[in-house]
Amino acid sequence: MKTRLPHVAAPTLALVVALATGAAAAERILPVEGGWAPLQVYQVPESSGTDYTDAHCYLFCDPPSGEAMVVDAGVRSGPLALERAASLGVRIALVVSTHFHADHSGGNALMLSRTSARMAAPAREAPLLLGEGLSAADKKEMVCAITPRVDLRVKHGEELKLGAHSIRVIELGGHSPAGIALHMPAQKLLVAGDSLLSGGIARTGIPHATKTHEPLVAAIRQKLLALPDDTKVLPGHGPATTIGAERATNPWLQAPAKAEKAKETPRPGTKKG
Repeated sequence: MKTRLPHVAAPTLALVVALATGAAAAERILPVEGGWAPLQVYQVPESSGTDYTDAHCYLFCDPPSGEAMVVDAGVRSGPLALERAASLGVRIALVVSTHFHADHSGGNALMLSRTSARMAAPAREAPLLLGEGLSAADKKEMVCAITPRVDLRVKHGEELKLGAHSIRVIELGGHSPAGIALHMPAQKLLVAGDSLLSGGIARTGIPHATKTHEPLVAAIRQKLLALPDDTKVLPGHGPATTIGAERATNPWLQAPAKAEKAKETPRPGTKKG
């Protein structure tokens, strides 16, 4: 069943603060546990759901450099990430959207208005983030929010930096024209955006996506399954997972016989993304 998402204009500060106020919202910010100290990672919720209808923003804090990175800031999660970064005494130096959908970019305008951060996004999706090339039909199918500027138009294989930490860009088109994942090899950590989900993959057949799932599956197999099995995957929706778990159990990544069976059942994680 296709989910129709409302059109939302670029958020005002008053709106995002109103949406995010309350101790209950802040309490839902969860630390992501793992052996990557001194790096601190937090999952910041975009909505109140607990399944694939939710969306995740991630806050990466590097106390030694005093810098932070926010990935996929939404209208509700953006203010929460700003507040948590301030409470930890770190400066947001980098904002990244893994793809142009507004549950992953709706907080960019606020981030850029409140910080001196550089804005990074997939090179081929920068025009969409800036509001170029979105038709009226597109706006009926997905939430749209305009990002004021894109400073870094990143491509596959390029690197971003957070303090001394290297972040490799992996391009995974399919759900969107050129969505990216962010891989931190030293930490064995992957922010997957909406490409790879726990037990599923992102939707295709929506505006600006491929018509079928095959190109996305091929990209995941080639680029993500090449990573170590103990790489922790932080997806844009749903629970965290590992590359090994998805290699072994994700029905969309199995041999053809198992993949045929997967086609007979509803795709996990397709409610929203």
